[in-house]
Amino acid sequence: MINPTDLKNVREPVGNSRQEARLLKILLENSQDGVLLMDRRGIIIRANDAFALMTGFALREVVGRHVRRFWSDRVLLTVVNDALWHRGYWMGTLNLPLKRGGTAAFSVKVLAVLPDTGAVRMLVVQLAKAERLPTVMREADHEPDSAWDPLTGLPTMALFQDRLRQAVSQAQRRHYAVGLIFMDLDNFNLVNDSLGRERGDLALREVANRLAKCLRTSDIVARIGADEFALLLVDIDDVTAAVRNVSVVARKLYELLDEPIRLPGGNEIRLSAAMGITLSPQDGIDPQQLLKNSATALSHAKRKGRNNYQFFSQEMTETARRRFAMENSLRYAVERSELVLYYQPQVDLKSGRVVGAEALVRWNHPERGLVSPLEFIPVAEETGLILPIGEWVLRTACRQLATWKAMGLPMIRVGVNLSALQFQRQDLVKIVESCLEETGIDPKYLDLEITESAIMEDVQKTVAVLNRISALGVKLSIDDFGTGYSSLSQLRHFPFKTLKIDRSFVRSIENNAGDAAIVSAIIAMAHSLDQTVVVEGLETDAQLDIMRRLHCNEMQGYLFSAPTCVEEFTEMLRRGTSLPASEEP
Repeated sequence: MINPTDLKNVREPVGNSRQEARLLKILLENSQDGVLLMDRRGIIIRANDAFALMTGFALREVVGRHVRRFWSDRVLLTVVNDALWHRGYWMGTLNLPLKRGGTAAFSVKVLAVLPDTGAVRMLVVQLAKAERLPTVMREADHEPDSAWDPLTGLPTMALFQDRLRQAVSQAQRRHYAVGLIFMDLDNFNLVNDSLGRERGDLALREVANRLAKCLRTSDIVARIGADEFALLLVDIDDVTAAVRNVSVVARKLYELLDEPIRLPGGNEIRLSAAMGITLSPQDGIDPQQLLKNSATALSHAKRKGRNNYQFFSQEMTETARRRFAMENSLRYAVERSELVLYYQPQVDLKSGRVVGAEALVRWNHPERGLVSPLEFIPVAEETGLILPIGEWVLRTACRQLATWKAMGLPMIRVGVNLSALQFQRQDLVKIVESCLEETGIDPKYLDLEITESAIMEDVQKTVAVLNRISALGVKLSIDDFGTGYSSLSQLRHFPFKTLKIDRSFVRSIENNAGDAAIVSAIIAMAHSLDQTVVVEGLETDAQLDIMRRLHCNEMQGYLFSAPTCVEEFTEMLRRGTSLPASEEP
């Protein structure tokens, strides 16, 4: 096999030096790989017998002719051009035509030989038979099988890291930029859950093919997780325009993913993804740091929602540091008894009496004091800590109901929020049964709340779980209604007894006739399904009057009370604090 360093002193294709000519002859005749020597125009000036044996083309058919005459393959020409004008060296696996017809897979290396003047004088193309060519372009077969993902044929993370090191080093020498993209398919687990793993694997193969086709032959795409991919964009020659150039690629990737994937059985799916992007040298030159940067940017993209990309920034690093510190502290919050429950009253709009409460978790941090759930719940969701926290909230709320009963206070309904993750990873029915058995409370006083978006993640499984919980006598509520993608016609399949209208509809209801009309329609349709309607976020008397006129059943908001600690809420129950009753008959 020819080593590129063996040719470092070659200055002319057939030069005047006998020593150089003799070196070329020895290398060509003794190489078991096929070798072509081409000038910068693509004219073949030499070839060896191994090349003729591999391809079926006689030497007289190729020498003196342009490579395009017998190999019109666009990919090869792109590779040759890339080696000629950019990197100076390329390696990979290509399907190339044979003289007898058809194609064969070859491991290909292309080397640009430069004299002292710096102008390319010769290209060396080296071919070796490849035993197999996966569904996407594969690097030269000298890599071990462990470097390749068996499902997609893409490089694995280990090989990707090696190529990243090479690309960054070369980019530094040539003053180019490198782009690194981490991609995570949105909710791909639902494809496996609903269509089966076999079809999910087919979808992943199609994604791999689309990603590879979107990139230049010099770029690299790897599979680094179950539904995660990494893309390396090399030799971005305009460093100042790197953000624009990589953004163009990201948008193209979204277009490709949005095209329907047709699977066996008539199934058709569309995918979306979150992407995190970092650039070198702008964001650094250390390969490991660049990988961390991409992962950080990906985390931010995922928090922004579906189908978006985020470029890395230094502010993200500080945010990540704070989140890491919070995650570490949060892991001990339950066992150190740092979590507490606050209760926000729910009031009947006719009688004005407190008929329920929503249990809201707070974190009493030893150094920071009370931490808002808006700050730590997203961290708990991402890390899976929401599972032990959610179970603690459920058990604590049930115990508090039992305490109020023992005190002889009026019994009310207490709502506990459920995470979508609890449906996916926990035996929720058993946990609820355990809480009821442990505390001995009447199930009708426990109200489990789940958001509209969460129920739509896996409808079939969610319906089954909710039906089993409802059979226990526990009430079920749909929370934040109006912010997701479900409809009331879909809700008839769920055993919900209560619908909570999101506070976003309340803020402008006094001045926005459209919001008032939407709320009126929601209330009417919910009542037709025999559901109680609770409106959240009520803050003014005007809002209260409108909700009473629209025949909303209950309210929750600062107009009556902010969330309070258990001692204050207990006193509220003892005093019988209430709103003025409705004047309507």
